[in-house]
Amino acid sequence: MKKASVAFIFILLGALLPGMTVHAVGEDGQQEASTSVSSDPVDNIGYSGPVDMVTGAPATDGAESTDEYINISENVRFNRISKEYVFSVGTSSIRSSVADGMVVTDSVTLAKEGEMNLSVYKDGAAMTDVPSPIKEPGNYVVVTYDNNSEKQLLSFQIVNEITGKLTYLVLPNGFSITSLSVDDQLQSHSTGTVDMTKEGHYVVNYTSAQTGESYKLDVKIDHTPPQVTFEGLDAENNARGPVTVTGMVEGDTISIVMDDTENVTLDDDNQVSETGSYHVVVTDRAGNSIEQDFRILLYLNLNATLFIVAISLAVLGVVIALIITRKKIRVR
Repeated sequence: MKKASVAFIFILLGALLPGMTVHAVGEDGQQEASTSVSSDPVDNIGYSGPVDMVTGAPATDGAESTDEYINISENVRFNRISKEYVFSVGTSSIRSSVADGMVVTDSVTLAKEGEMNLSVYKDGAAMTDVPSPIKEPGNYVVVTYDNNSEKQLLSFQIVNEITGKLTYLVLPNGFSITSLSVDDQLQSHSTGTVDMTKEGHYVVNYTSAQTGESYKLDVKIDHTPPQVTFEGLDAENNARGPVTVTGMVEGDTISIVMDDTENVTLDDDNQVSETGSYHVVVTDRAGNSIEQDFRILLYLNLNATLFIVAISLAVLGVVIALIITRKKIRVR
């Protein structure tokens, strides 16, 4: 009898109060769930979820969606199945594993569907061959173009897990931080920006309000450049002997260009000794680098000196022999 009475009351309320919205309120006074009641009470039996605060109609969290896609904006959709963002250009599109403006440590996949003119720039330079997936750290911009104009579709950044390339992390539009820790200590956060000027281990968990997808950026921030020295230079960065590079550690790389044209390497003693002008760049595994320009003036090492002395003695011997021969000829 009680169940029948309750059902009758709901039906009666539905008939008398069409369009009424019933709200469930939690202990903290916040609305937890809502049920929109239409003119036909049967339509609303069993519905419990968010409602539009103006109309009272059931509301969806985020953008308009279909079973497979969620519409992010006019030309951007999210595929729920493949977890890809789809950027449309007319009847063609680009599928990307990252959203516009995202920073990741993993590789990024890009796939073109249909015919379009497309360019990918890495650190400001156009890429002639775009690998799939893209793994190399850098700042990337994907652009489509025609004869009259070009349009940026998306940008993203790939960093190493140990990096000095981040000073401020800015989340893409529509994303918010769910938790932030630095050196295993939880931090308060109220914006979509994280200050990473201080070195440490950062773990940023964040989510998209439109898709509901969650992401994590786990990086160690290292802004300290390589601690190397160049021995053998004077105050004007000139040398009259070999120049030795010291202080390099595992993970450091070195690039040496002599006279603006020739790539050279250090010898077994970590030295360069040929006469010329040098430009040296040492980069650590975090991407921090130090540069040094210097010149090695006229310098003769021991082997070269002995070689020249030997040549000089040989020439002198030939000259002496010629003089003696001439004297003998005159005596006769």
